[in-house]
Amino acid sequence: MWRCPKCRSSVDDSFGVCWSCGTTPDGIEDPNFVIADEADPIPSEEASEGTDVDDPLADFAGTPLPDLVACYTASDAAEARFIADELMEQGIPAIPDKLDVDSLVGMYGSGAKVRVRQDDLLRAQAWLKAYEDRRKSRQRIMPGT
Repeated sequence: MWRCPKCRSSVDDSFGVCWSCGTTPDGIEDPNFVIADEADPIPSEEASEGTDVDDPLADFAGTPLPDLVACYTASDAAEARFIADELMEQGIPAIPDKLDVDSLVGMYGSGAKVRVRQDDLLRAQAWLKAYEDRRKSRQRIMPGT
């Protein structure tokens, strides 16, 4: 961390100018610096037709959604998204519930589900077992968490 010589803000070492005022660690001010709240939005770029887009669920594209089975019950929707992303990195297409539906209707004891194709269920369960084992071993190392 370094402290901005102009406004005294703390700035991460990875930044070459102060996030607050645009001044370098040597005290040189950028006359064109604009804080984010005053800057115009960055325009979105439309992908031209036929452009390949990195779609992790491309396996499902253009076909009816296959019958999916729940492979994991997460504590909440954020954990379900994390688990689905991790499964995708393993080459297992997975879809998380966006909401913990059971908690919305007042049921307790279950959370957001992660769903995979039936054909991928055994691979997903193997990865999930290793995930749970790692999680449990960390909890033993850090008691009280």
